[in-house]
Amino acid sequence: MRTDHLLDQAGDLLLHGRAGKAAHLLTPVVGHEPGNVGAWQLLARARLDLGDPGAALDAARSALRLDPGELESLYLVSAAYSATGRHELAIAAARTGCADDPGNPRLAERLGRALLAAGRVGDAENSLRAAAEFAHYDADLQVAHGVALFAAGRPLSAREAYGRALRLRPSHLRAQLELRRLTASEQGIVDAASLVRVSDAYAESLRVPPGGLRRVDGRAAVAHLSGVVLAVCLVALLALGLIDLVSTAAVPAQLSLSLLTLATGAAGVALLTRRSVD
Repeated sequence: MRTDHLLDQAGDLLLHGRAGKAAHLLTPVVGHEPGNVGAWQLLARARLDLGDPGAALDAARSALRLDPGELESLYLVSAAYSATGRHELAIAAARTGCADDPGNPRLAERLGRALLAAGRVGDAENSLRAAAEFAHYDADLQVAHGVALFAAGRPLSAREAYGRALRLRPSHLRAQLELRRLTASEQGIVDAASLVRVSDAYAESLRVPPGGLRRVDGRAAVAHLSGVVLAVCLVALLALGLIDLVSTAAVPAQLSLSLLTLATGAAGVALLTRRSVD
């Protein structure tokens, strides 16, 4: 009973974007109960949300080994393979799920997105068009089809697909995001050549290279930025000191104090973030 409560709690955390907390909660669960398929699936979802596809793949494959025909595990295995750039395996896993449950819109969307990640835009658009026509009631599938249409150079049709998704679910965040992205991109479309250029750039942004996307360490970035701010402040303080020595112009004390405060804060942030990175 306690395990069920923990899984429910982890699922709720994932729903609210707290994947790190969910992963922390689930790790001891799979350690104590390695045969718990649901726990492995939730952990795979958490690791995907955290941008750790290798760990997500390990968790998803653990779930699939326990229940080889489980569709959610196939979905997660496919998503993790896509994130690591192993596209043929991602497509094969998604196709297996679609064959097992042909009317499942979530698996149809996964197959389309696996094809897009592999750079196979035409195949993705064909697959998603058929699925979106069949599952016309599914907003997520309409959005995925819109993405494929835009990548294929059909922005007006993509806009229609996003509109269908928003009519089905007016608060659909992904549809809203893609519609804003499309509107911004359309500003650069003035002729056939620019349409091809903008569409190709969008398609390329969807493609995942072999090995997966490079993971960005936010703490390291903050540490670097803090170090830059500190260096700039120190140089500015040195310059002000020189001006005070060689010039009759008065250097405002408030300016020096502000720079010193900023430098101290930047030094503290840099020290704390670098310790956490190490």
